[in-house]
Amino acid sequence: MAQSLSQKQVNTFVKGLITEASELTFPENASVDELNCALERDGTRRRRKAVVYEDNFVLSDITVAQGSLVQTLDWFNVSGQPNLEFLVVQVNNIVYFYEKSTDPLSANKLNVSIDLNSFSAGNNLSPSNQRIQVTSLNGTLIIASPAIDTFYVEFNISTSAISTSQISFKERDFDWQGSDAEVSSGYFSNNGSPSAARVYDAQNVGWGQGGGPATYTYALTHAWYAGKDDAGNFSATEWGQVYTGSSLASNGHFIVDVFNKGRSGLTTEIETARFRSVAAYAGRVFFAGLDSAKNGGKVYFSKQIDRLADVGNCYQIYDPTSETISDLLDTDGGVILIPDAHNIRKLLVLGASLLVFAENGVWSVAGVDNVFRATEFAITQITDTGMVNENSFVMGGGAPIWWSKTGIYALTQSEITGSPEAKNLSLGTIQTFWDTILNEKKAQAIVKYDKINQKVFWFYPNNTESIDYKYNNVLVLDLNLQAFYPWKISDQDGVTSYVLGMSYYAGLGATSTSNQVVDGSDTIVDGVDTVVATLYRDYLQGDSEIKLLVRDGATGKLTFATFRGDTYLDWGVSNYSSYAVAGYDFMGDMTTFKNAPYVTTYLRVTEDGYSLNGGGGYDFINPSSCLMSVYWDLKNNNSTPREVYRLKDVPVVNSNDLSSINYPSNTVITRSKVRGKGRTMQLRFESTEGNDFHIVGYEVIGAKNNRY
Repeated sequence: MAQSLSQKQVNTFVKGLITEASELTFPENASVDELNCALERDGTRRRRKAVVYEDNFVLSDITVAQGSLVQTLDWFNVSGQPNLEFLVVQVNNIVYFYEKSTDPLSANKLNVSIDLNSFSAGNNLSPSNQRIQVTSLNGTLIIASPAIDTFYVEFNISTSAISTSQISFKERDFDWQGSDAEVSSGYFSNNGSPSAARVYDAQNVGWGQGGGPATYTYALTHAWYAGKDDAGNFSATEWGQVYTGSSLASNGHFIVDVFNKGRSGLTTEIETARFRSVAAYAGRVFFAGLDSAKNGGKVYFSKQIDRLADVGNCYQIYDPTSETISDLLDTDGGVILIPDAHNIRKLLVLGASLLVFAENGVWSVAGVDNVFRATEFAITQITDTGMVNENSFVMGGGAPIWWSKTGIYALTQSEITGSPEAKNLSLGTIQTFWDTILNEKKAQAIVKYDKINQKVFWFYPNNTESIDYKYNNVLVLDLNLQAFYPWKISDQDGVTSYVLGMSYYAGLGATSTSNQVVDGSDTIVDGVDTVVATLYRDYLQGDSEIKLLVRDGATGKLTFATFRGDTYLDWGVSNYSSYAVAGYDFMGDMTTFKNAPYVTTYLRVTEDGYSLNGGGGYDFINPSSCLMSVYWDLKNNNSTPREVYRLKDVPVVNSNDLSSINYPSNTVITRSKVRGKGRTMQLRFESTEGNDFHIVGYEVIGAKNNRY
């Protein structure tokens, strides 16, 4: 029977997992299925390391019940100290702080906390059930959530104490209270008894205020001072000669509380919703996310911040009804109305713009010349693809990335128009995989970005998980390779430890030192106490990585873990499977039967030394093992796995130097004979318990029967 040989080399795995291609259109250098593999930047694929507690970990004094809501956030530039960064940890209604300066992170918990119940808004939401959002301005942390009155936190470097202050939100009252007929008609005091709403509207225009006549308090078409005579006194005759048609005078004399609008003679207007999101932008603080029919599309912004007391002043300084100065200043606060925005979830600063993410789209707020001013700004809708879970949002590689109702999106620049546009990253890659995640689990997803390695990590619970906020699945997006791949963390038997949250640890920190304050050669004292100044100095510490906030299964206490375990057993005891299934190889056509007499695999040597095994012998440190099997003819059953990582000619152990196995090459090359035949072939690579693998690539020498 005539046969012809073909040769195929697979040298990279740079495309990661692809679920959006058929057997006939499947791209090269991608996997049909995989789990618990790390895609390296050079295109190789390695087994992920195990989840283990960080070195010298410490159990905190915080006990966390199963199913508790836990949130991790960052406080940058604490107290204005460069590179002094705190991890903010919300556990239900309590907020804790960790200093992100040295390893182990679990030992750096500050002896301070905040009870969110102290700031409860008194609406129907519990601070324990609502995730907070934060922003940092001039070293001060501002905290918001739908269940609390927004407040700010200050840290005292000298005493390591924190102080909190509730923000009082004020705005000018530009709402007309009278009916349309009352507002537009030309009432005077001799027109009978106007309604209380009409009286308030007139006073809010300036009648009866600051010298304005109280006897003509019901005219709204123009300001009272338009009727001054030559002596500067109000004249009804003069006022009546000014024709303004049906226009209305400027209102906004009164400054009212945003959430508790008390108006003379009228029922107090109560807003029970509270701000969900907060962002520092253009020297101000912006607030949004009120779950309110009337105010849901509003974004409030403070005046430019000169002092913290101004942070809630969302109004123009000069009275709009003033006879002398009524100008709106560039530096004033105010309110931006985006009437089409439904359920605002997140505010984000991107370059010179503030992005407003709502459930039904994304809007950009920016100055007309890239400088935001209260006097001039533009609102532009970027996309109608909105955000459901703000905790799935991350800035990755300078681009906003988030989970919507229909997939994973990124805000990119259009190649045609140059304008921002929403691009679905999952549609052509892992949409089917993403669709299998239940919506209730997507709603619990959290995310973190590794800036050094340019990888996004989404954590979410299993579909069958009964414990809320137990994160045992990870979806990784490598931005450099534009490739996705999934991980799954194995449970311990019995009551298991599990991941609650995470933090990006940059490896750059600041450490505190205490120094006596001196003047020349004299030590400064206060009474009998020597004055000491606490300084923070920058330094490099450790490798960048994602730290995992963990609930210890045995005690329920908080601590931290990492993906560093080289025993390849999660929590030190639980085996997990790592595998990758390559794409479909038709070896040139879809009709003839083929076989693959030989497959040559290339794997990195991972052993980096020996350890004494207690029996007088030596064991490899970080040994490898990799099993290979084959699927023929698109079948679901694979062949019996065979070991393809076989070290040959290992040198004799040098007892004086156990730091290397002195292998003659950094790559293990194995040629394996493959049994079976079919029209197409797939290869599967998988792990064995307790061992690493690092696949460089493989080569297939195939033979096909030209007579079918």
